[in-house]
Amino acid sequence: MKRRQFLASGAIISSFLSLFPEKLLAEWNSEFFRQSSLEQAFLNALGTKDLLRSNGVTIVAPPVASDGSAVPVEIHSSLKCDQLFLFVEKNLTPLVFKCDLHESMQPYFSLNIKMKEGSALHAVVRESGKYYVTSVQVEVVAQAC
Repeated sequence: MKRRQFLASGAIISSFLSLFPEKLLAEWNSEFFRQSSLEQAFLNALGTKDLLRSNGVTIVAPPVASDGSAVPVEIHSSLKCDQLFLFVEKNLTPLVFKCDLHESMQPYFSLNIKMKEGSALHAVVRESGKYYVTSVQVEVVAQAC
């Protein structure tokens, strides 16, 4: 492909994509990520504060994190869930992760999160309209936020 053809086709494609930018961007719900208490974050994201404790959800995180800017967290679930949430209790915005799952997906996620200070992590999954939660405590040596 010649340089002029490449530039012309790139300009055409970018002008076409600029007509529909909302289709290219992820949905952002500001109500989910508002500064609030943990209970209010549960209400905003889940619509309820009534969560059932479950051994079917597992959080793997270090008990002591040396740096709060990148705390490794893994979430596993043996439940057939369709949504997964991760909340950090003492963060300014407690909801740090939300994922809609398809029924054929294995609920396993690994990510690095920011933590303001040592706090409890709460993993919440939705199965058949009910919310199940498990928690783990992580202490942070150096603050990130």
